[in-house]
Amino acid sequence: MFLGYIHSFRALAIFFIVAGHAIDAFVWDDGSNLERALRILVSNGSTLFVFIAGYLFQHLSYKYQTRKYLSSKIKNVILPYLIISIPAIAIFVFVMHRQTVWQGFYDNPTWLQVFYFYITGKHLAPLWFVPMITLFYVVAPLLMVLDKNKKVYYLLPIFVVLSCFVGRGYAYASFAHFFSVYLLGMFCSRYKVELNPKLSSNSTLMITGIGVIVLALYEFYFMKGTMTYINFLQKTLMSLFFLGLFIRLGERIESKFIGIVADTSFGIFFIHSYILTGGKMTISYFNGTLVSGNVFIYSLVAIATLLFCVLIILTLKRMLGHYSRYIIGS
Repeated sequence: MFLGYIHSFRALAIFFIVAGHAIDAFVWDDGSNLERALRILVSNGSTLFVFIAGYLFQHLSYKYQTRKYLSSKIKNVILPYLIISIPAIAIFVFVMHRQTVWQGFYDNPTWLQVFYFYITGKHLAPLWFVPMITLFYVVAPLLMVLDKNKKVYYLLPIFVVLSCFVGRGYAYASFAHFFSVYLLGMFCSRYKVELNPKLSSNSTLMITGIGVIVLALYEFYFMKGTMTYINFLQKTLMSLFFLGLFIRLGERIESKFIGIVADTSFGIFFIHSYILTGGKMTISYFNGTLVSGNVFIYSLVAIATLLFCVLIILTLKRMLGHYSRYIIGS
């Protein structure tokens, strides 16, 4: 039961995540409207990723077996996370201090620092996602019961409101924050027969598309910061827009390249921060500072990072075969 439109959506979602983190590869002018616009439009792509995760979870629920499901997630998500984290944790425990950890973090013994890095994902920018998504794996049996009962979907508006009040943070807070998006993905999958024609209609695409733009403009002009509850609502609505768009485009948007990006998306997620960080350190070493950001160079770096990650993953897959999945998740 392969869903081509979700496969294409996954390729776009991983590009959003890479592009969001690529913003920090540059120096931007103080108060730069371009930087702010990019962060509002591109950052927080994790929302799209969570929506897709919920959609696929429900879509594959017909063959759900708790033991088999958890075993698969341990091998394909948790194990790669543990392995891919080793270089970053080693650096931030034994070589230099991580600035984003809480005060007093480095007063703890080494083993506890390692433990804290693993359960928070603070050693690399995107890896907070894994401890959070692990909680969804843990509660999967409950989610199966709720899906079969169906009544939980009546509470979706309430969960969306709660998500606006509970911000991202440690795994439990991020779980609460993204629960509504995951549940929305499940809802769209359970009722795909009824919803797909509606979401892909001209009128719905126009409404959701305009809604995304209006929320982005509101955040730009009337909100402080760029990771506000308005941005969460924007990305949630964007999930529905892109779902409908890819359903509408169908096979016309599918290509070998998009398929490769989608197939390697989890591997890209795991390694792209290493690529971006390595690039920043190299440029800072030779140039003395990061390059000033502009639309062209930013777009070039975001696309090049994605392509370089794909190349690395394909090379590792050729070298390691199916064992690469246990190391980089692809």
